[in-house]
Amino acid sequence: MDGRAAVVTGASTGIGYAVAKRLASSGWQVWGGTRSDSDASKIESLEGASSLRIEVTDEGSVKTAFDEVLARRGSSGLDLLVVNAGIVVGGPLEYVSQSAWKQQLDVNVVGAALSIRHALPLLEICYPSRIIVVGSINSRIGLPLLSPYAASKHALVGLLSSLRRELGPQGPRITLIEPGAIRTPLWEKVEQMSQQMYEDLCPAAFRKYGPYVERAIKNTTQTKRSGLDPTRVANLIEKCANRRYPPRRRLVGRDARIGAALNALLPERLFDFLVRRSRSVRISSQVTNG
Repeated sequence: MDGRAAVVTGASTGIGYAVAKRLASSGWQVWGGTRSDSDASKIESLEGASSLRIEVTDEGSVKTAFDEVLARRGSSGLDLLVVNAGIVVGGPLEYVSQSAWKQQLDVNVVGAALSIRHALPLLEICYPSRIIVVGSINSRIGLPLLSPYAASKHALVGLLSSLRRELGPQGPRITLIEPGAIRTPLWEKVEQMSQQMYEDLCPAAFRKYGPYVERAIKNTTQTKRSGLDPTRVANLIEKCANRRYPPRRRLVGRDARIGAALNALLPERLFDFLVRRSRSVRISSQVTNG
């Protein structure tokens, strides 16, 4: 099979679907990772795209998916892996269950590692191939009520730094994309999660965390209207895939750039104060497709 090929995990909606569509329209052979028949049909409707059934927390599923790509590509290998599958878990840390923590890290961190692990034999056939991982501005900062999500996105920074040094200059070139707020269908789920969190707070928790939850609900509603279109991220990912020397990390969106700059320039105590107290400082989380 001739031409460049890419696998995109979490391709059902949002950024992942936008990336699959963009690459397919540019002549790439694209496999989009999905978890349902309806999402698979959506990917299959794109010219030049095929669906892959991938459950990123199940190593057998991940291995089977990349074995399928290997069977199709053979010695042509794989030029690009876009790791996009992810979920968001939030809430006051003292009320987040162990099972919720496990789900967050299994999908966002272990799932990313498994996807890269089983793609590497295909990626190493091509030189220079690319690995592009969709992180978040929460790769750099941490916001109230998002400790599980922020922990998972911070973990990706360490994962990719170690991997880059393991593979060396002959390995795939690795980029971490760090968007701010993006308009995706999963904001509906985040809004529902925030509202449910608000309703479930016991009186003691409400006194302690109520203002943060109220702000989270308000910010989610604003983000659904004002977040960047996923195609902006898809266009950047295509540019990174085409660059000879792609950036190691790349912020996307005004809110992400402002948040990163404030975090880097201000004393940490002052930045903590602004995040905790100021309603004018809004650095929204970026949510990817699970």
